[in-house]
Amino acid sequence: MTVGIVRATPESVNRSMAELMALIGYQPRREALFIKPNVPDAGPPEQGLYTDPAVVDAFLRLFPGRSVVIGEGCIVGRDADVALLKTGYAALGERYGAQVVNLDHAERFEVAWRFGRLQLPTYLQTHEYVNVAKMKTHVQAGVTLGMKNQKGLLSQADKRRFHRQGLDESIRALAEVARPALTIVDAILALEGDGPWRYGRPVEMNLLLAGTDLVEVDNVCRQLMGFPPEHAPHIPTLPDVQTVGLSIAEARHPLAFQFKGYFRYKNVYEHLNDSCSGCNWTLYHAFKLIKRSRWRRARFWYRGVWRRLDIVMGHASKLPAGHGKVVCLGECARPFAEQHRLPVARGCPPDAQDVLQLL
Repeated sequence: MTVGIVRATPESVNRSMAELMALIGYQPRREALFIKPNVPDAGPPEQGLYTDPAVVDAFLRLFPGRSVVIGEGCIVGRDADVALLKTGYAALGERYGAQVVNLDHAERFEVAWRFGRLQLPTYLQTHEYVNVAKMKTHVQAGVTLGMKNQKGLLSQADKRRFHRQGLDESIRALAEVARPALTIVDAILALEGDGPWRYGRPVEMNLLLAGTDLVEVDNVCRQLMGFPPEHAPHIPTLPDVQTVGLSIAEARHPLAFQFKGYFRYKNVYEHLNDSCSGCNWTLYHAFKLIKRSRWRRARFWYRGVWRRLDIVMGHASKLPAGHGKVVCLGECARPFAEQHRLPVARGCPPDAQDVLQLL
């Protein structure tokens, strides 16, 4: 098996996709296709937050006449119907007569995995599964690529449980039971820095990648991003993955990753723990509200930085070392908060305004 790498721009994406599929010799074996893009939430298209619909469009042009489902499940607390509409996937579905599905409401089947049982969309059984990921950095997983993109297959309940075994191990275990026939990575506009949300920075990589082996594709992408294996431990390291089209050396474009805590406020965020994207997104939103107000920024600088404030999410087991005032976010952290008599913003995820009251 090999991984294809080609140059691509927004203007050349159709031609580049055709070249890429020819390089790896991909041809669907089934008449029905299930396409899973990376659309964790809506956002500005120029930010590099989600798989560009033009990439999925370019793929579908090559295989007309098939029954197509485009499906996604957003991060906890967000609405995939809204995200798929605002990002252009609803319109794309209309053009191709495809179903555009919020996977939170999809029919599911049960499968055994390393940590018990999972409920996965039945489209994995009835359709040929094509994983269309986005190249991004990620403050918890190191990178978001094909393997991490599969978290969107999970039900809301399973997403909430996903981090409890450790994020890296859970991503690996999911890849053992959800195996795409094809993985495409949209690296035309990638994201570096404090990804995967809006505090990362878009980077024009101008690349498309694809392969039939999910782990091979992620290995090549990690190398192109300039990260060592320990940066993204959820990706099993494979030596000497072969590429066609461009070589890794030709396409390599190292990305920055300088995450030292949310928004670079020293000692504010002590533990990532096993918190999910819902609480992480809420915390990002709360800090965005703080930044909009001069009074809130001054108040937070005094309480959070000068006097030290520690924020705990997920299933914490101990208080942060050398902590200042400790506050907790989310239902997963509520038992810990009650045990230590700490203030907590309740909810799964909590409301950003409730978080602001603690900060």
